[in-house]
Amino acid sequence: MNQGHDLNNVIIFDGVCVLCNSLVDFLIKRDPDHSFKFLTAQSSLGQRLMDTADIESSLQTGEIHLMFFDKNRPKIKSDAVIAILVKLGSGYKFAKFFYLVPRVIRDFCYQVVATRRYKWFGKTIQCRIPTESDVDRFLE
Repeated sequence: MNQGHDLNNVIIFDGVCVLCNSLVDFLIKRDPDHSFKFLTAQSSLGQRLMDTADIESSLQTGEIHLMFFDKNRPKIKSDAVIAILVKLGSGYKFAKFFYLVPRVIRDFCYQVVATRRYKWFGKTIQCRIPTESDVDRFLE
């Protein structure tokens, strides 16, 4: 499945979504050890990983969900967001308390934002191109 990549702490995100790219910027600033690796959902590896993990995704309909591989196991939607924040450590460990909220409620809230993200935050013409200082954080 991983085609030679270690999938621990890999985040697959919508590379043309302004909100998703803002999340990546947020994480890069708070991850000095370069623990997280990033991959756009539009890349061939991103698509293969989402397909292999049996995650519903359609680039045509915009139903790209944030995916986080934690110890090579995929997490999606609200589970992915919570796991990412907890992995950040320090002041973000409080996020684990969101697991107390039933998943159906968490995922409903996630879906409300996900289906409106382009309208609310915008969409770029092309996928994110990593800066020279961040290129080692991006796969493929």
